[in-house]
Amino acid sequence: MRKNKTKRIIQYILLFVLLIMSMKLLLHNINNVTTHPIELKDGILSVKEIDNNLYVINGARQNNGTQKFTVRTDQNLSIVVHNLAYPHNIYVDGQVMLSSNYAYKIIPISKGETSIKLSGTNLEQTSFFVSQTEAIKDYLELRILINAFLLFIHLMVLIGCLFNLYYGKNKMVTLLFFVFVLSSIIKGINLGELSIISSAIGMNENTYNVIDGITTAINNILPMYVLMLLFDIELKKIYMVLLGLLIIPLAVFSQDIFSQIQIGHTIFSSIVLLLTLFIIGYGYVKRKNAALQIIILRSVFLVLASSYLNMVRSGLSISNMAFFFNYAYLGATIYLMGILSIVISFYVKYNRELASKEKEYERIMLLKGLGHDLKHSVLTAKLNNQYLAECDLKMDEKESVMFALQALGRLDNMIVNINDYFNMQSIKAENEKISLKNCLRRIEESYKKQVDNILIVKYSDKDCILNINPDYFYRIIDNLADNAFKYNDGQKVVTITYKISGSQVLIDVEDNGRGLDEKEINKVFDIFYRGEENRTTDGLGIGLSVVKQLVESSAGEILVQSKKNSGTKFTIKLPIGKL
Repeated sequence: MRKNKTKRIIQYILLFVLLIMSMKLLLHNINNVTTHPIELKDGILSVKEIDNNLYVINGARQNNGTQKFTVRTDQNLSIVVHNLAYPHNIYVDGQVMLSSNYAYKIIPISKGETSIKLSGTNLEQTSFFVSQTEAIKDYLELRILINAFLLFIHLMVLIGCLFNLYYGKNKMVTLLFFVFVLSSIIKGINLGELSIISSAIGMNENTYNVIDGITTAINNILPMYVLMLLFDIELKKIYMVLLGLLIIPLAVFSQDIFSQIQIGHTIFSSIVLLLTLFIIGYGYVKRKNAALQIIILRSVFLVLASSYLNMVRSGLSISNMAFFFNYAYLGATIYLMGILSIVISFYVKYNRELASKEKEYERIMLLKGLGHDLKHSVLTAKLNNQYLAECDLKMDEKESVMFALQALGRLDNMIVNINDYFNMQSIKAENEKISLKNCLRRIEESYKKQVDNILIVKYSDKDCILNINPDYFYRIIDNLADNAFKYNDGQKVVTITYKISGSQVLIDVEDNGRGLDEKEINKVFDIFYRGEENRTTDGLGIGLSVVKQLVESSAGEILVQSKKNSGTKFTIKLPIGKL
């Protein structure tokens, strides 16, 4: 089991790395296809003719927190200064340019020569786009529509959360998700793309950093708790503290600290990711696989948007796609849709399982009633056939009676299994101290009369005491042996061995039958489960479910190993009692 979990962890990490590398390659290709670059030469943009395509200006250099260049043109153009998330000053021909929109600013360029100077912080995140004046207006209208649509998606999800808060059952999950979506909406408005809404609410470039930091922290932390609640993931308190108070804030903090340094950002993000994986993987999680899936999905959603920006900051020309999509908000939307898809798929799966359980409950109630009603009738038929077997009958008549008794015996065993399964949780049998060797000898004796079924018990030199109800123990071994003989087409041999290991005894019940494939091994203890090849064999698929309940009610554990056409081995682990 541990090897499989380690293998899964390695597979998830490799999958994460592969996804990131694939997305970086994809983004690189998209960038090359969609970018229309135009270069500055010695700080001068000299263009004779620009069509209605959108061009990104490359080659603007920083000097003491400023960028400046000169445009020489024979036509009327417009330059858009993109991604003004931080306070900036823009000078056009030496005059400060004022604007109510802090996400981007439009600079009209007349025929002749125009000087542009930009000063402020984080200038490497700012870019310049140029095109004909009328074309720029059309591009900006499309940009506003795209951002309005992203905001509309968030609002629809928010309304869905409100309905679910009123009508739904899982209030805590919905409330946390509601706060998360509301935070994403505030983040989108804070970016200033929809300047009318931003101005009406009072957001501006001075409050940008504070609001962005708060919403980023919320968007990092809350989805983790939502997914942990959904998948019933529990961490020890110490690991929860490390995850909540150390790893996630550091991951958020690193986005600003290392936003200018590609190598530092990559190293720090990698360390944060590895620490998070370590905490989730080894933090005593009840369902490690689900936790790893969540952390990797979450990391993928967050990294995809920033990967593109990191490539741009490392010297790659910015794509024209960046003009239409604010990558911070697009990343938040992708993240929201990813988390929402997980939540929806969870509830879809939950509803399917619930419907399946309802059908199973109906079958259980039907069988419970049948088990009770048939018991008396089978017992009556069995007693009458036993009486007939003692009478002076012809050979063929006696054979018919014996066949009837065998069939009634199988039916009686099915009814006993049905009643055992349903009565197990309501009836608590008294445990006794029994000798393992003595019990196995009794079981061995009971099978000696059977010609077709061979039961071999290999005794150890040591005996041990088991603190278990004797009827339970006989039922466990009998069901396993009966199951092994039933699903065997050749020479039917079952071998029982045992060994003492510390404070418990390991009892192996091994056969040479048909064996099971990997899918069947995981379902073999499920009630009513029977393999495709076993549909024609007598039985209801209850016997092994009863065995599992009996073993676990005796503080034990049962494991199964099997290979197709090579037999099956059940290992029962039971605690050793004291004399």
